[in-house]
Amino acid sequence: MSKVLFMKSKNLKIYCITSEEIKLLQNLNLKIIVGGAVNKSQSFPKNWLLDSSEINISSKNESFGSLTSIYWVWKNEMGKYNKNTWIGISHYRRFWLKEKHDKIITLTNLNKNLLDHIPGKNLNYDAFVASPQNLQGYKLMKLLKKTPINIFKNPMILLDKKKHTINLHFDMFHLHDGLKKAASVMNTKQKNDFLSFVKTETELFSPYSIFILKKIKFDKLCSSLFNWIGRCENIFDVNKLEGHGQIRLFDYLAERYISYWIKKNTNFKVSPFLFFDHKLNNSLIIN
Repeated sequence: MSKVLFMKSKNLKIYCITSEEIKLLQNLNLKIIVGGAVNKSQSFPKNWLLDSSEINISSKNESFGSLTSIYWVWKNEMGKYNKNTWIGISHYRRFWLKEKHDKIITLTNLNKNLLDHIPGKNLNYDAFVASPQNLQGYKLMKLLKKTPINIFKNPMILLDKKKHTINLHFDMFHLHDGLKKAASVMNTKQKNDFLSFVKTETELFSPYSIFILKKIKFDKLCSSLFNWIGRCENIFDVNKLEGHGQIRLFDYLAERYISYWIKKNTNFKVSPFLFFDHKLNNSLIIN
């Protein structure tokens, strides 16, 4: 990265998590970190970070997903930044954009549209999140197939979209009563707050576990998150989890917790981001 770019982006450092070498990433002004690299035999560009180096939990990547990279950033990178720095997390298919970005973004102009600093008008915010993911509006057949137990307990799920909550979504696609069980290892106040959040909210405020937090908030989130996840490891047997929706259980638990924590503990703003499917080469979708 040139000195000019470094100076411009000194109040923001965005880490982009990937599990494979993608040529597109080599040309972007991001700090690329490879997740789960401990299990990889391939080599990566020398300037890429490996979450299997230094202090790490990379061996847990199969069930932790992006968490192993977030943990690595927390444990190994925070000492490099001052208190006025924002730390961003992105993924190899999802990139933060400047507020004033081009209406049409292609591979040619992607790099210049990437968010590279927090502008002065936004300095009063300590968090930035992606557009909330709306969880409402499942088709009748999917509800009947995925949530028979929930429907038996509350038939209104079939009629009222407001019942299509974060908790219902988790029951449908990951593990029934998984959030309830995970909350059991929280203290009473946090347990009640968290369960109230997941049972009433119909949007994920930080989908895909991508977010931007001021350094002090990033540290507090990670401290709280990994303390909780560590306790969750004692109550979920990973050997009994099946399918993608369950095997990466701790990653999906974290996605809900991050949304909960950011909404409760920060002054946040929605920031635009772009979805790009590198396998199709032409899917550039701005959210």
